Amino acid sequence: MEENKSNNYADFEERITSLGESEMAMFRFLLDKPAGVILTVGTDKILAQLLEREGLVICEPGDKVIMPGEVRTAFEEIRSDELILKWRKRNWMYKCIEAGKYLYGVMTYDVLRELFALRYPRADIVEVMELFDSTPLYYQWFTERDGKLVLNGFEKDDYYKYLEEQVQGDLSFYIPTVEEVEELYEQGSLISRESHQKIREFIEETFGCDSDIAALKVHELYETVNNHMRVNDAVEAFIRGGSGSEDEADSAFEFESDEDRFRFTELYIEMSRDCRIRDNRGHDYYEMVAIMSLKNGGAGSASAKGGTQIRRVKIGRNDPCPCGSGKKYKNCCGRS
Repeated sequence: MEENKSNNYADFEERITSLGESEMAMFRFLLDKPAGVILTVGTDKILAQLLEREGLVICEPGDKVIMPGEVRTAFEEIRSDELILKWRKRNWMYKCIEAGKYLYGVMTYDVLRELFALRYPRADIVEVMELFDSTPLYYQWFTERDGKLVLNGFEKDDYYKYLEEQVQGDLSFYIPTVEEVEELYEQGSLISRESHQKIREFIEETFGCDSDIAALKVHELYETVNNHMRVNDAVEAFIRGGSGSEDEADSAFEFESDEDRFRFTELYIEMSRDCRIRDNRGHDYYEMVAIMSLKNGGAGSASAKGGTQIRRVKIGRNDPCPCGSGKKYKNCCGRS
């Protein structure tokens, strides 16, 4: 009897456990509203539409959303600690995939397992790959190529081979903390880092925008670093990007003085050296300097940043730049 019930609800369980955190919060909210509810907030309406796509609610005219009785009954039938654990593991997989997108560009299955093991250390590679393979398309940033996981778009013209072989080389993967994985998923950048906080606060104070918009702008700036945009081009892209609000013009981010522009450029450079980027397999600029120093026998004097001792070393003009740009040092950070 239990087996038959399991088979009957297998598809329903799949739909429930594939929900993201925000979608699940909306599902639980609607679960407590037998007569339905009228949604007025735009993001809530979008979440309801996502639930409707999964066949879990009905969106009616006038923004009214109703959860059918059979959905309530089915959920009560399958609700269990095991179901919640499966849902949590799936959502953690979404976050691990997101972290891989920002940190690696191309990674092995073992690295994905290491990311997943940050929260579920007993999970084996079979369970990890089952969760990865069942990830919905809108959370799936990677495809398999040559036995590796390659970021969508990087497989074009085999760019991932260039990234892995000529840029990343034999560099070890940086495995982030649980907090960093969560932050990359929620913010799209490590906004908690001091340099990221400083440029966010500067954006808030200079342009009078709220913290959410400022955090979004820091995410966009992080992307310019990961895409090797030149500093001046990144500043211009910041200005063109506007405030992120439909009610404000793009000119909201026009600098009022050369001093403001210069200060922003300074903060951007400081932030860029504090970014964990793909070319460095998740390491930041300062960690790359330390790694290069160790490879050169640890020459140079010790210097501290953020309480961590690193080794300083003279970088040759024709050496690869430790910022991860793929350029020679003399043509990149060495110019300054």
